[in-house]
Amino acid sequence: MMDITRPERSADVCFAKFAVAQSFDSLPRSVVERTKAIFLDTLGIMARGACAPSVSSLRKTLVHGGSGSSTVLGTPCKAHPSVAALLNASLPTITQYDEGHRRSLGHPGIHIVPAAFAVGEDKRISGKDIIIAISTGYEVSARIGLSVFPMNPLVHPHGHWPTIGAAVAVGKILSFTERQFVDLINSMSTLTLFTWRKNTIAGATIHHLAPGLGASHAIIVALAIQGGLIGPPRCLEEYFLPFSSSQPKPEILTEGLGNTYEILNNYFKAYPACAHAHSSIEALENILATHSMSAEEVDRIEVRTYPLASRLNERNPPNALAGMFSIPYCLGTILVRGKLTVDGLATEAPMDPDILNAASRIRVVVDGELNPRYPEGRPSLVRVHLKNGATYEHLVDLPRREKIDSIPGRELEEKFLQMVEPLIGKGRGEELKRRIQDLESVADITELSVYLS
Repeated sequence: MMDITRPERSADVCFAKFAVAQSFDSLPRSVVERTKAIFLDTLGIMARGACAPSVSSLRKTLVHGGSGSSTVLGTPCKAHPSVAALLNASLPTITQYDEGHRRSLGHPGIHIVPAAFAVGEDKRISGKDIIIAISTGYEVSARIGLSVFPMNPLVHPHGHWPTIGAAVAVGKILSFTERQFVDLINSMSTLTLFTWRKNTIAGATIHHLAPGLGASHAIIVALAIQGGLIGPPRCLEEYFLPFSSSQPKPEILTEGLGNTYEILNNYFKAYPACAHAHSSIEALENILATHSMSAEEVDRIEVRTYPLASRLNERNPPNALAGMFSIPYCLGTILVRGKLTVDGLATEAPMDPDILNAASRIRVVVDGELNPRYPEGRPSLVRVHLKNGATYEHLVDLPRREKIDSIPGRELEEKFLQMVEPLIGKGRGEELKRRIQDLESVADITELSVYLS
């Protein structure tokens, strides 16, 4: 039990003491295993995103003539850690397959893992050290996310509160003192991004840069603190929290800190789409598992859900990103193709007219009776009306993969292999998987880099 929180201590000081005190031996085994799972999952979706044509020109521009020690996925090049983190952290959202933190509704892993990996390569840290860094940053990040929930409805969490945790992870790798951590946390609190939530449903692919810039900024700010710059006092609590939410809860920041671990409240995506669409997707899959039908046989589908999910109601999304944030398009994809996969949805080809036709018959509405179940659940009732008059419905309160006691084993491994195979091949993917599963035995994190370059 850690004695790091006292009433007279501000949250930044408590976080700093927590970060300094963290060691591999102090981590519960469950935290170590979950951290490795997050590292595995995030590295996998980064690798898959590296295959997308949309990021190739940006990579060429930023690494051209550059030098460094950190891997840029999808290239044989190395770059400065801040550049590598920018490029690598911009990859996961291309597939929308990224892990998330259940209670804060954000995605810490895609900010923290790329930042920690890039700096870890530069410093040639051990597998144990990167586990400590990621788990420490995740804890700080998730608690900040919880303290600003619900966020300003215009702001997307990418590039926002998770970047503070990414900076903490970097600070841990750099062996920061308590004073440096305080400066780092408050500096990142005034330098985070405030990205527009509508970017996603509008299909604005600049959205991919939000976690990239967040991870890069985390490294740059940490290096600035290491170089002697100082941060503003109490910026986290006096500026960041009230600016991010109209209902900030500062008490959540340190409640149980050091004794409970929010990383254990993460989830892994089962579908390449916005998590708010997952209940609807799972509900339709359950219907189709017991009732065979073609897209042509469907007259209409009604989706009844909670307000935040109901925003994902665009029937004619302009591109793949917008499609991943469209319940009608996701369900239409399942009707036409039988399932929702990265290959079937995360494509940069023109939108499939057959899927758009199916999506045009799907309506998403708010259900007042379901709304109270959110945010503990993500309820969605899907009702399918066939042209022959038959009606089928299914209610999902919380997607199976998001249940905290449902820890995927083989499923997560298969997902990882599916993600990395296009970039490094199945054999090398299997080898990398085994190394990550035994991450605490890795003496130098660059032993993993050879699989990715």
